[in-house]
Amino acid sequence: MNSLKNHLSLIIPLVALLFALESILLVNRTLRDYESKLGKNYAIILASKKELSLESLRNKITEAQALSPINAQIVLDRLKNNVSQANLILLKKSLPYFYSLTLNTYPSDARLIAIQKTLENFEEIVRIETFTKSHNQIYQLLLIINGSIMIFSSLIALISLLLMFKQIEIWKFQHIERMEIMTLFGAPLWMRSQILFRLACIDTILATLIVVGGLFYISQNPSLLIFFQELGLNPEIFSPFLDSIVLLLTGLTLSLISVWIVSLQQKD
Repeated sequence: MNSLKNHLSLIIPLVALLFALESILLVNRTLRDYESKLGKNYAIILASKKELSLESLRNKITEAQALSPINAQIVLDRLKNNVSQANLILLKKSLPYFYSLTLNTYPSDARLIAIQKTLENFEEIVRIETFTKSHNQIYQLLLIINGSIMIFSSLIALISLLLMFKQIEIWKFQHIERMEIMTLFGAPLWMRSQILFRLACIDTILATLIVVGGLFYISQNPSLLIFFQELGLNPEIFSPFLDSIVLLLTGLTLSLISVWIVSLQQKD
């Protein structure tokens, strides 16, 4: 019973730490996928005195992906019942060329301002509409979500690390006599702390299996898959196999470093 309690005392903080890391990975992937879809749907409206080409814009704006002309005939059709045919012809001749400029990425606020200033330097462009207010609201929301998850996960990881250090110190106290005897015989640090390293590795593997098992179960949940489909998000943000490798290597690294730090406190 005591042995199980000792293992759980390290497994539980390890599960919390790995869960915090996995949360960061999932949120970053989700935001990248959402930003990619926003980038495809987001467009800058341009009014120009002359015809524009995508090449001329791409020379100045590397994110420029497509330049689509907007047919002004739709607006003229709405006015034909209230304006004479002669005035419609004059109005059509005086209208500028309208374009929709799409980008390959969703720009940050600073980058959007830079893009707008670049477009203003084109003499033929007379009007630019970047929908700055809507863009800022969405982008700030993404930043708030990402920042909140980072702060919350970092706090969980910090608390988990402290609990891990405490449990490893308890293990060290339980095996202190054996470690002191090996120290007297000149055993190196890794050898006299071998049992601590072994326990830490076993518990890290178990904690990784628990987190990956939970991740796999969540990724196969039908309700969650439907929810992602409704939001237009890619379910492939869940990657249990790849994440299991990342979590295992991260967990082992932190566990072994923790054991090494605690073991250094052993007086030779």
